[in-house]
Amino acid sequence: MASDLQAAAHRFEVYARDVIAPAMFPLAEPLRAEAFQCAEPVPYDTAVRGEYRPVEPGWQWGPVWSTAWFRLSGRVPETMAGRTVALRFSSGTEALLWADGRPRRGLDVNRDDVVLLDPAAGGEDVRLHVEAACNHPFGISVFDWDPPDIRLRWRSETPGRLERCELAVCDETVRRLHDTWEFARQLLAELSSDDLHAHRLAAALDHALRAIDDGDVAGTAGETLAVLEQALAAGAPAATRCLAVGHAHIDTAWLWPIRETKRKCLRTFANVLELMDTDPDFRFLCSQAQQYAWVERDAPDLFARIAARVREGRWEPSGAMWVEPDCNVPSGESLIRQILHGRRYFHDRFGDDAPQRLLYLPDTFGFPAALPQIAVQSGLDTFVTNKMSWSQTNEFPLVSFRWRGLDGTEILAHCTPGHDYNATNTPAELRRGERNTLRKDKGLTGVWLQPFGYGDGGGGPTAAMIRRARLAGSCPGLPGVRLASAQEFCDELHRARAALRATGSDLPVWDGELYLELHRGTYTTQSWLKQANRRAENDLRAAEWLALAGPAPLESDVADRLDEAWTLTLLNQFHDILPGSSITMVYDDARRDHQRVSGICHDVIEQAVGVWSSQSDTSGLERPMIVLNPASTPRSAVVECEGELHYVAGVPALGATVVDRAGRSDVEPVRVDGDTLSNGIVEAVIDRSGRVVALRRDGHEARDLNRLVLYEDRPRSWEAWDIDAEYVCTPEPVDGDADQWRAVETGPLRAAIEVTRPLGRESRITQRFVLCAGSPRLDIETQIEWHESRRLLRAYFPVGVRARQATFETQFGHLQRPTHRNTTWEQAAFEVCAHTWMDLSEPGFGVALLNDARYGHSCEDDVMGLTLLRSTRLPDPRADVGGHRFTYSLMPHGGDWRAAGVDREAHALNTPMRAHPLAPGQSGGLREWAPVRLATDGAAGIVVSALKRAEDGDGLILRLVETHGGRGRVTIEWGLPVSAVEPVDLLERPMNAAGFTHAASTTSLQLRPFQIASLRVR
Repeated sequence: MASDLQAAAHRFEVYARDVIAPAMFPLAEPLRAEAFQCAEPVPYDTAVRGEYRPVEPGWQWGPVWSTAWFRLSGRVPETMAGRTVALRFSSGTEALLWADGRPRRGLDVNRDDVVLLDPAAGGEDVRLHVEAACNHPFGISVFDWDPPDIRLRWRSETPGRLERCELAVCDETVRRLHDTWEFARQLLAELSSDDLHAHRLAAALDHALRAIDDGDVAGTAGETLAVLEQALAAGAPAATRCLAVGHAHIDTAWLWPIRETKRKCLRTFANVLELMDTDPDFRFLCSQAQQYAWVERDAPDLFARIAARVREGRWEPSGAMWVEPDCNVPSGESLIRQILHGRRYFHDRFGDDAPQRLLYLPDTFGFPAALPQIAVQSGLDTFVTNKMSWSQTNEFPLVSFRWRGLDGTEILAHCTPGHDYNATNTPAELRRGERNTLRKDKGLTGVWLQPFGYGDGGGGPTAAMIRRARLAGSCPGLPGVRLASAQEFCDELHRARAALRATGSDLPVWDGELYLELHRGTYTTQSWLKQANRRAENDLRAAEWLALAGPAPLESDVADRLDEAWTLTLLNQFHDILPGSSITMVYDDARRDHQRVSGICHDVIEQAVGVWSSQSDTSGLERPMIVLNPASTPRSAVVECEGELHYVAGVPALGATVVDRAGRSDVEPVRVDGDTLSNGIVEAVIDRSGRVVALRRDGHEARDLNRLVLYEDRPRSWEAWDIDAEYVCTPEPVDGDADQWRAVETGPLRAAIEVTRPLGRESRITQRFVLCAGSPRLDIETQIEWHESRRLLRAYFPVGVRARQATFETQFGHLQRPTHRNTTWEQAAFEVCAHTWMDLSEPGFGVALLNDARYGHSCEDDVMGLTLLRSTRLPDPRADVGGHRFTYSLMPHGGDWRAAGVDREAHALNTPMRAHPLAPGQSGGLREWAPVRLATDGAAGIVVSALKRAEDGDGLILRLVETHGGRGRVTIEWGLPVSAVEPVDLLERPMNAAGFTHAASTTSLQLRPFQIASLRVR
């Protein structure tokens, strides 16, 4: 039975709907509407010249993803003179009002009126255009919670609706009354019956209801509004301080393609500017530099208005990155470039008016342990996210805390306790944020951030949301809310921490990765794109090194071409593109972008190799070739040149060697003996089902590896995103003898056994087990024609190693995770992200699993697992359908992955040496050359993350990373003509470095575990 307060709240809800809401627009006049339709978006200048035809309210239009331009015309009637006159328009879709050739305001399901005249004189002519996209804020998708008529509508040929097209008198006082009434009613519904303020609020609403004249709501609205505002402002000091900042999370692509994101940005930014025109206290945060770049190109007038608000300090281009990327799959260097590109754009366009201190990633699916150091070295001191509140199993226990990264760097972090980056400032949301702050923060700071505004599909804040924030400012039962900027929040949070430290206390520490207990499928879905991303990262690194640090560096426009390739790569790392959680159209665009990236890198590399080749000495060589090594360490390996195999030894790191193909290879040959491959280092036995029944090295053996298992893959929700723990309950082992089993190469430099078999219901798999001379690893080259539906394919490796921890490569280092999961925190991490390798070792023996673009890993006791493919059908029904080629490798070793060079072999798998034929008889050049030669003294393991052009064009940047977790001194011998070297941070600004010395052609510095060290080289 409903309580008296519940009954009263319902009565107040009905009254607002039936009496107050209709009085907001007391007078209306229809406008003439004409429509011009086009399949693809066209610019305004084209649209105004289109062929229009008259349409009436009720007209239905489509299909999805098409565009209808509406031309509106009419005259303000004399009866509206002296009143505020608004356009009320709804196309049943997202739309943008254009006035005088400029974007004016967005129109969608959350807003359908725009004030045109205040006041109107009467008799004014109205001429307007509306660009309507045939999609709603979430694309064209329908959801389980949508009513049946909505689902039918968006599956029809004409989902668009001309629902409203009129001029209307807008009574702003009544609108404020309606918003305030609803806020008070919603707060009443949140309060308990034993709360004194609940009864006072109910009495105020009852008094206000009786004060309204139903026949003259406008005439009595002012008095009634004053009663309610007084009741809501009679508060005691709040328990927490909430800083509310306007926000519009716009997914750069998701359930819509990038072309629609560009239009969403115009609508949203126009909405925000209009709010700023009417409310001087309103602040807005928008984080993604890419979106500003689109607006700058597509609507320069709009961009100029944004820049003016930035100069005022009211609009914040803050967040530091090019897009809000996925942070699991991109390399550490990619995360650095996200910040470099983002900060460079913001500084170039807005200068000191857009200071960057905040790394803002509200919706990204987990955060690697390298990120604190990357952020702090990039000049950032605060990290904010919301996503950790999505964890399924364990509640993330902190609001404000110190996040400590791999190397020990700490950044002040905040998980927004309202658990919504698309908040609307309702009493329920604000009370939830305060409860979480009090419970988790335990009074340490008492300050929290509330980003508010319609998001994901964009739209942004509304005037009603701003009013709610103000009403909550001193309202009993709510936190102390004030409109503020993200910069002000950072200031308050850092002051609160400083006050704690002054008392000898501090915020708690979270050490290591922020693992999201959800969306584990995003390590695998759209695996082709993850492979394309890794290839792009490797190609860009190679192109920069070859083109800019060669014996004769390229000039021309190479820097601009590589910048374009980096920008496209960074764009496609957005957190709903790279994870695989977008619609088909998004991946059609991504394929084109990666083809462009590949083309740019190929052209630059070929041009650079030509220069390296022209500087080579081939005198006295019968059949010369140049071999280039993109790795950070010297390498010996089998290479292929013009269809021939050759073993090349000792090619310097980031360097080249000229060798004679006519010479003999001084390496033990690889052999095939029945089902056994061996090369004097590794021996592998391959059975008729494609299992490695024995893998031997130095007297140790692992058995029955490469077990392939299919599973039913039907997550409870978020299909493309999630893998549920229960998937293991539906195993379908891929066993029995294969259709084909044959030795396809027999040495002496490479041998291979190929196994082909059916897979699942409609697929087929070919695996080639390859062993090269001198190699410590067995490569499993895999080709799959994949036509399964809602199935998951994994490979298992029960290596028989007893170890309580397995080691997984992450960005700029490695993590150890338990092999037996005792706690709920450990059990939730049943699928984890690793980059190019994982390892399981005991003293004397270990096995590493390497890959060339598979990210989903597991290790349960002694069984390592690798997720190879998924076949999700939502939101992209074509996800991963078709052909796939990838390689994973097994590397047995002596039990110490560092000494065995597991990481070096993993990087060799991903960045093979390049061999190119040369013309004989060329003298005066180089037989061996490298721009840098590295030597370490101590336990440090050094990787060259980048050798690139400095952002300002003044010299090169060499970026080193310690990845073994050891410390030591690294010495660099320069092959380049170096005049000066200085340590710099990731923004390439001078900084101090421990033990740094430089003299002549030698530089030396001390590195701590997992440290990133950058040097500017002139």
